[in-house]
Amino acid sequence: MILQKSDIKYSIIQGFITLCIAFIPIYFYIDATIENQNIQDKISLKNYSSLVVSKIDSAAYENSETFYYPRSNIYKSAIYDHNDKVIFSLFDSVAPPFFSTEFFQDSQKIYHKQYLQNNILGAKYIITSKKINHSEVIYNVLILLITVTCLIFLSSFITIRQSIEPYKKLNLYLDNFLKDAMHELKTPIGVARINIDMLQMKLQDNKHLIRIKSALKNMTIVYEDLEYYMQRHSVKNDKKQIDFSTFLEKRVEFFSDLAIAKNIEFQTHIEKDIALYFNDIALYRIIDNNLSNAMKYSKDQSSIKVHLKRVNPTQTLLIFQDNGIGIRDTQKIFHRYYRGDKISGGFGIGLSIVKRICDQNGIDIKVESKVGDGTTFTYTFHHNS
Repeated sequence: MILQKSDIKYSIIQGFITLCIAFIPIYFYIDATIENQNIQDKISLKNYSSLVVSKIDSAAYENSETFYYPRSNIYKSAIYDHNDKVIFSLFDSVAPPFFSTEFFQDSQKIYHKQYLQNNILGAKYIITSKKINHSEVIYNVLILLITVTCLIFLSSFITIRQSIEPYKKLNLYLDNFLKDAMHELKTPIGVARINIDMLQMKLQDNKHLIRIKSALKNMTIVYEDLEYYMQRHSVKNDKKQIDFSTFLEKRVEFFSDLAIAKNIEFQTHIEKDIALYFNDIALYRIIDNNLSNAMKYSKDQSSIKVHLKRVNPTQTLLIFQDNGIGIRDTQKIFHRYYRGDKISGGFGIGLSIVKRICDQNGIDIKVESKVGDGTTFTYTFHHNS
């Protein structure tokens, strides 16, 4: 079973959400465990105090002039007289706090106070203390959290894998189907274009042939967009030196039949001998999508301006300006499947492809539009002089 990044990502998200929910009972478990530890500490302190008291009480029955006060590595204690003065103490330099209750607890220690009966030491009460140590609780909680986290992650991963597996198979099937369909479409489109060119040579400016040729070119652009989009992960970004000026002129010429069909005029201002180090397939997609969109949304008998100029040794501007319907929201046009006008057709992937290419190659995009007056796309190419 191959682990996909998306599977791991969704498993982590699902596991985190489940862990947050599971943390509620874990919190109460921690609280109960700490409380249980405190109770055990109090019991052990009380037992140790009783042990010391019994030693003090039994000293009266021993025939010895010396009383050996009980010592421990875990517990500290001290005995006080009726005036609250220390008779004997095993505490460090810091004396224990005075308290009236049986138990007292601060951030580091827990204390126990027990009163004594009459004894040969004249002690009224004894205070014992023990350091609070939650290391065992912390260890158990960590083991619990790790175990729960692993179980949640594994269960989430298995659940997500099982739930999305049918969709993955369907997606793979559709992907293969589209690739096969694209492959089958390429040949008839090419054959149709060749035959249309041959017919046009015989019939010259036949308006019906021009419209058919225009439609075929539109199909070619859509086909190339889909092909590029489907192969975007495998397409190598191989760059080469391109005569940008000639390249752009040829693309405008390619769209001339489409422009004639809609009575649209191209007004080109292309500076000569502008070179660009770029991937030619990516450059096709930038130019073709902009020219196609400009014609698609332009009014009949309008004009489209295409400019190419070098503003300085490291920057070249490519500008497409139309007198079309304009764009209401210029922020959404680069989103995949977004179409400003559903009537005009298309899949809405052209400009998303353009945006991806620009992001990969550091090309700046500027869009200016006014509804009813038209739109201007400006691309700034950065290159070495």
